[in-house]
Amino acid sequence: MTKSVIKFGTDGWRGKIAEDFTFDNLRLATQALVDYLKQQGVANKGVAVSYDNRFRSEHFAQAAAEVCSGAGLKVFLTKRSVPTPVLSYTVKNLDLAAGIMITASHNPPTWNGFKVKEAVGSSAFPETTRGVEAALKDTLLIVPSEKNIEVIDPQPAYFEKIKSLVNLELIKNSRLKPVVDAMHGSGAGYFSALGLEVNEIRGQRDTLFGGVNPEPIPVNLTESLKVVKKYAGKNSGHLVACIVLDGDADRLAAIDGSGAFINTHNVFCLLLHHLAVNRHLSGNVVKTFNLSNLIDLLCAKYQRKLYVTPIGFKYIADLMLKEDIVMGGEESGGMGLKGFIPERDGILAGLTLLELMATEKKTLKQILDGLMVEYGRFYYNRLDIHTTKAQMLVSSLKSQPPPEFAGKKVAKVETLDGFKLDFSDQAWILLRASGTEPLLRIYAEGRSLEDVQRMLDAGKALTR
Repeated sequence: MTKSVIKFGTDGWRGKIAEDFTFDNLRLATQALVDYLKQQGVANKGVAVSYDNRFRSEHFAQAAAEVCSGAGLKVFLTKRSVPTPVLSYTVKNLDLAAGIMITASHNPPTWNGFKVKEAVGSSAFPETTRGVEAALKDTLLIVPSEKNIEVIDPQPAYFEKIKSLVNLELIKNSRLKPVVDAMHGSGAGYFSALGLEVNEIRGQRDTLFGGVNPEPIPVNLTESLKVVKKYAGKNSGHLVACIVLDGDADRLAAIDGSGAFINTHNVFCLLLHHLAVNRHLSGNVVKTFNLSNLIDLLCAKYQRKLYVTPIGFKYIADLMLKEDIVMGGEESGGMGLKGFIPERDGILAGLTLLELMATEKKTLKQILDGLMVEYGRFYYNRLDIHTTKAQMLVSSLKSQPPPEFAGKKVAKVETLDGFKLDFSDQAWILLRASGTEPLLRIYAEGRSLEDVQRMLDAGKALTR
């Protein structure tokens, strides 16, 4: 058993199955969480445990549940795999001390992970993960047991909450023909279970996720883009859109019926437009450091204060608990909406996109084009480069920032999370070491696709 490999990143601890993510290490992480909850005096409230569709996730979840039970905690173990937001809502709804979600989200199929959920239903806050890591130093595994484990179905309560937040009847009675791409993840079947007639693709469990990572980005959606465009052709006269969920359904992207990919930045803008203009909801806005500048412009138009946080939904959740926030989101597609728990939910966000279309009787692309008429076009792309030297490169750039980059004069340097260069035309590039994988992430937004590619090429050249 190796305590040293258990490190929490932006959203939990993840590792390669049978290398770092083993049953022994999982039991240690679980015991450390139990010890931390006992230190905080809340362990008697119990915990919920669930899992996604990854390889042996159900067995890892059972092992975690048995450790909690052996330590004397009441455990609520879900009877099936569920999306992460369903587990999060269950923790809050049952007034429990914490939740354990076995998932590696969008990571490759060979990975699995351990997410901790707070009593409020949010991602674990930094003080919690620090507390669990500190407890690891002295953790001694107690004999696991099954005596305090109750198997539950969390779906009915979750569905009731969702029905109170989205006008499902409006969607049902509209000209919408929704498609859902579940990417073989645990969000499969949820839209139809809520009574919507949808065409679901990649809805069956596949622990290899069809040979791609279950992340809703274009490189993983080649066939989906074709399917949606063909489906729209067969249903002319209807409004077609595809909601794409990641592996544990807490994040999303979308595909327009024309076959155009709607990236996560644009999903954020569409949701903000709907909540502010059509729903007339009060509240300010939170975005992470790597999201579009179009959001800043829309917030100014809608007279909403904008908060910018480091990357990780835990920072957004913290503000959602303290302030009146109408929505918060991150570049990876995690969106949290007012009225729900302070947690990202791809299903709720996807349903709200469909509600937007039903309300305005337009396609997602038509609505988005309307938003960009006033401000001009924004284009975005990202590179993920496998390297163990990501942090060293970022640190080097921080110590000696360049005055020019990719032929553009630097207007401002920001280091809130990683290394970001801003330019006078509202373009930017951000280089950041991943918190969960040996990766350098390079994000870029510009006023043309060519400009974005130039910045990405220049960023990639730095790694050589």
